[in-house]
Amino acid sequence: MRELAKKRLQGNFQQSAKYLALVFNDFFVLALIFIFGAVMFWYAQVMKVLPVKAWYYPLVLSALLWLAYLPGKLVTLLQTADRQFLLATDDRLDDYLAPMRRYSLVLPALLLALAGGIMYPFASLKMGLSNLNYFSLVLALFFAKVFEQGAVSRSLTFDHRVKQVTWLIRLVLLALLLASLYFLPNALYLLLALAVIAVLALRAWKNSAFDWQYAIDYEARRKETVYAGFALFTDVKERQVNIKRRKYLDFLLPPFGKESPNSFLYRRTLLRDPEYLNLLARMTAFAVLLTAMIQDPVWSLLLSALVMYLTVWQLLPLGQKYDQNIMYRVYPIAQKERGQEVSRVLAWALLLQTGLIIIFWLAIMPGQFAWSLLLLVWCGLLAKGYLPYKTQQLAKKSRYKKRKKIGQKGKKANGKIRYR
Repeated sequence: MRELAKKRLQGNFQQSAKYLALVFNDFFVLALIFIFGAVMFWYAQVMKVLPVKAWYYPLVLSALLWLAYLPGKLVTLLQTADRQFLLATDDRLDDYLAPMRRYSLVLPALLLALAGGIMYPFASLKMGLSNLNYFSLVLALFFAKVFEQGAVSRSLTFDHRVKQVTWLIRLVLLALLLASLYFLPNALYLLLALAVIAVLALRAWKNSAFDWQYAIDYEARRKETVYAGFALFTDVKERQVNIKRRKYLDFLLPPFGKESPNSFLYRRTLLRDPEYLNLLARMTAFAVLLTAMIQDPVWSLLLSALVMYLTVWQLLPLGQKYDQNIMYRVYPIAQKERGQEVSRVLAWALLLQTGLIIIFWLAIMPGQFAWSLLLLVWCGLLAKGYLPYKTQQLAKKSRYKKRKKIGQKGKKANGKIRYR
């Protein structure tokens, strides 16, 4: 079982490394460096003006460290076939899960170390915590994560209480954090001792019957969350695309029967297919983030215009979404104005993106209304000039087109009808 776990962990690491290399490309790493530098500069400026030992400091420190504690679910890498082929190995299951628990602690340890390092000046200078107390606090959070991972691995039973156990541990930890920082700020090593005792008490936790299907479904949901994160930056072939109705976006749709069949189809594809919706969301968020970082109207206008163009360019394949769908060709849907209808749907998405950018722009730069009008002008140029031209080109490249016969009508050449 340990060899199987080792083999699966190695394969999972190679897969994650492949996608992480695509996610953390040169451009994204450069953007992260600028964002981190801006946040640290703001943090240093705020530290100069903050008063010492305000009553809400323990609440702030507890909330930030607790949020850093939350990520990092138990990794099991169980597969559907394990329900048959590993069913008789329940007595050796801990040999398989032990390496998985250690692997699952890598991400929480990194996040806690990062958050602990960033919050150290605040805790020591403004809250007055000693080095020993603060180190004990961060280490207690790590041991609490060890206890959570062990409790989850022992809760994959027919009781189906993983979610309840997980959130019970997290809420109890938050309450202990607040109580320790408010009432025992000089004895946080007691929290560390309590976390270590809880980890040792896991050995006395008797395992019930292991529910293989429940554990497999738990791992499938965890992997889907990871793939969704990777899919924001690149295509993930292992991900099962979940196209579904999102009721919270229905207000963006026109009344039923008020649009053409093509417009009806493409607009709902844009809002319900994660490939297109995630692209629109992350490009809009990126433009907003650039505006927040720069806060200069000229550069914000240029970079936002570039992001809007890139968004439209990446959404253009929506017009070819159904070219290879034979049922789309069977239904009596007019094809003459398909390019114009795709153009209108993409222009609607572009206008929505522009509106969100302008709202955020005016929120952080209230006196720059004239520059936002230039962004609307650029949106109009893309919607009325670039989009109709490109969508008409895509419509001409449609796979299913009428072909002309060569030669006399109704006659065959060598027994077969010849086409251009």
